[in-house]
Amino acid sequence: MRALHLVPAAVVLLALGAIGAVASLDHPTASPNPAAVTRQAAVTAAARACPATLGGGTGTVALIAGPAASGGSSGSGGPGQAELASLPPAGGQLQPAGAISAKSPGALELLDVPAASSPTSKTKGTKTTPEPTGWSVTASGTMAQAMEAEVAQSSGLASLRCGEPGSDIWFVGPGQASGAAQIQLELMNIDSLTATVDVSMITDAGPVQAGNDTGITVPPYQTVTESLSSAAGNSSVVAIEVHTSSGRVAADVSEGGSAHGRTTNWLPSAAEPSTQLVIPGVPPSSHAAELFLTVPGTADAKVNVLAITPQGQYRPFGSQPVDLPGQSASSMTLTPLGGTAAAVAITANVPVTATVLVPGTGVGAFTTATAPISEQAVVAGNISGSGFAASVVLSAPAGAARVRLTEISASTGSAASRVISVLAGHTLMVPVAPPSGAKRGAAFAVVIAPLAGSGPLYAARVETQDQSTVVSIIPAASALTTISLPPVRDSYDAINP
Repeated sequence: MRALHLVPAAVVLLALGAIGAVASLDHPTASPNPAAVTRQAAVTAAARACPATLGGGTGTVALIAGPAASGGSSGSGGPGQAELASLPPAGGQLQPAGAISAKSPGALELLDVPAASSPTSKTKGTKTTPEPTGWSVTASGTMAQAMEAEVAQSSGLASLRCGEPGSDIWFVGPGQASGAAQIQLELMNIDSLTATVDVSMITDAGPVQAGNDTGITVPPYQTVTESLSSAAGNSSVVAIEVHTSSGRVAADVSEGGSAHGRTTNWLPSAAEPSTQLVIPGVPPSSHAAELFLTVPGTADAKVNVLAITPQGQYRPFGSQPVDLPGQSASSMTLTPLGGTAAAVAITANVPVTATVLVPGTGVGAFTTATAPISEQAVVAGNISGSGFAASVVLSAPAGAARVRLTEISASTGSAASRVISVLAGHTLMVPVAPPSGAKRGAAFAVVIAPLAGSGPLYAARVETQDQSTVVSIIPAASALTTISLPPVRDSYDAINP
C-alpha cells in the first residue's frame, strides 16, 4: 500500500499566512472587491454552419462579416478574415469545393456556393456529378464582429439563419399528418474532432423509441444526413432533440416532400426548453397560425400564452393555463390573434419549447423563440420589389423601446437609418426597403439596434409576396461586436500535500 504523507495543520496555516502576506504586499491598498467592474472585449472569432441547398446543387449564402456601421476593417483584433469552407457528405469519395473568402468588411455579400463533386466513370473519360454539401462559415479579427450568415436564394432572399454548433439542439414542428411528408436532419461538424450524436423524438403519440438514431458518427468537416420520416410515423406534431455525447454539431431540419404538392421548407431550431419564451414575428395572415409545443420532461406542464399585438397584450386562450402532459408534443391554432402582427410570450411551470408556423408557400414559414436583442441584430438577406415586400416586426413586452433600423444595400454599399419607437407591451410592424439609389430589386441587409434605456426588444424579419403570402421569416438574434468578461478576483488555490 502506498504510504500516506500527512502535513501538520501548523504547516498549512503557515503556508496560508505566507500567501496572504505576499498578496497584501502586492496590493497594499486593495479594497475588499478590487475588480468588481465588468470588462468589455471585442469579439475576435465566430463560427456558423449552413446546410446544403434544398434540392442539391449550387446555392447562395448572404453574409455580413464585420461591424456594418464601421464600413471598414478598423477595430480591435485586426482586420481578420471570413471564409466559407465546404462540409461534404460523410463517406463519399468527393472533391470538396474550394474555400470562398468574403472581401469587404462590414458589407453585405451574396456568395455563390457550389456543390461538392463526385467523379463518375464513363466509357470515354470521367464526369463529375454535383453532390449537396454544407458549408462552414468562420471569421476572425474584426471580421468576426456582428457576423451574420444565412442560406439564401440567388436573389438574396434568406430562408434560414446559419446555426451555431452546439451539444443540445431542439426542433418542433408539424408531422406527416400535418403536411410534412418528408422529414430530414442535417448534421454538420465544423470542428477537428469527431462528434457522436443521439437523436430522440416526441410526437403527439408520445416518446418515440430510439432505432438507428443513436451513436451517429459525424466526422470532422463533414455532413451526415438522416431521414426521420419513418421514425416520426403518421404524427401530427414532432419534436426532435439532437444531443451530442462527444464533440458538437450544427443541425438543421427540412420538412416537405410530395404530399399534397407541397414543396420543402426549413424548420429552424427551437429555443432551449425554458419556463419563459418569446416568439417574435408572427405576421398577419389570411389563415390562422399554428403554435407547436413540446414538454420534454416527465412532469406535466401548465402553459400560459400571451399575445403582444399593436393594440396591446391579451391572452388568446383565456386566463386559465393550458394543461399538457409530460413528454408530449401538441399544437394549438392561433385563431384568436385575428390576423394581426404579434409576438407570442409563453410561460410555464416546467421547461417547454415551441415554434409558430404561419401558412405560406410550401409547408409554411416558421418563427421560433429568441432572446432579447443585445447590442444589435442583423438580418442579411432581404429583397423588395417585383411583388416582394419586407417588414421588421418589433415587440417590446416589458418596457418601451427606441430602435435604430439601418438598411444596407448590397449593390451600392449605401446605408440609411431611422429611429422607431415601440410602446411598452406592444408590437409594431415596420416596412423596410433598400436605401435610396440602390438598384431596383437588389438585396439589402437590416441592422436592428435598441437604443440606450430601451426595454427588452424582440424582432423578426418577415418577407411576403403579392402582399399576403408569407414566404420567409427570420427571427432576429444578437450579432455582437463585444462580449462581457466577468471581473477577476484574488483567490487562493487549495494546498495539495
